[in-house]
Amino acid sequence: MKLRLSLACVLMAFSVCAFSQTKPADFRNLSDDLGFYAGVYVAPTKGQEAEVTYGITYGHFNYNGLGYRAGVQIMSRVAEIDNAIGLPVAFAYRTKALSTEGRVRRGAIAAGETFGYDVVMGYPDPLRGALASFIANLFSQAEFFAGVTPGYIAGESSTVSTAYWGQSFENQESSWTELNGRFLLTLDAGACANFRIWRFDLKLSPAVHYNLTNNYLYKTERNAVTDTKPLRWFFSMTAGLSYRF
Repeated sequence: MKLRLSLACVLMAFSVCAFSQTKPADFRNLSDDLGFYAGVYVAPTKGQEAEVTYGITYGHFNYNGLGYRAGVQIMSRVAEIDNAIGLPVAFAYRTKALSTEGRVRRGAIAAGETFGYDVVMGYPDPLRGALASFIANLFSQAEFFAGVTPGYIAGESSTVSTAYWGQSFENQESSWTELNGRFLLTLDAGACANFRIWRFDLKLSPAVHYNLTNNYLYKTERNAVTDTKPLRWFFSMTAGLSYRF
């Protein structure tokens, strides 16, 4: 009986230590945030233009920097096919927050190193490079994320675009993007630089996306021969503003 009671006490103490968290002096890694973002979404393939994407995102992070993100993403057009909507969900990690003093010190060091290097190498306008390095090092936290985006495409296949060339325009090539299924699923991975101002974060986030459901088929036709190229890889660059609470 005494042995069981002792084991129970040990297990209880272990549970308290394992599952309770003591609030650290620097609590800036514990936060919820809600924000809006906008940017470009493009397939890095010849003939594909960058399209606008925007949405909202909610994130929650624990003391250790681990957390998750979820939101709504609207893509007005992707590869010339209109109106796609996604629900991104991702695991995320946020680095420890730097104080304003630490950010300024890091930026000043980087600016000095860049200025000295540019002067030694004889590059024009070393002050511009130093200023760029200073600003680039002012971010308060970095964030890394990986997840999935299920979604739905409401648009239709794009219209056929035909180009003509030659002395009598005897050569021609037609191109279009065919919609190959409305339900989409992408794998996503990216990073985010946070510039903290009180409870607000200015965000800059590049990311890559791999289309698992093969929704976009880019087709070209020349001399009655059609070539099909699935558009699997996409790149996005977004900027936004979020509020922590």
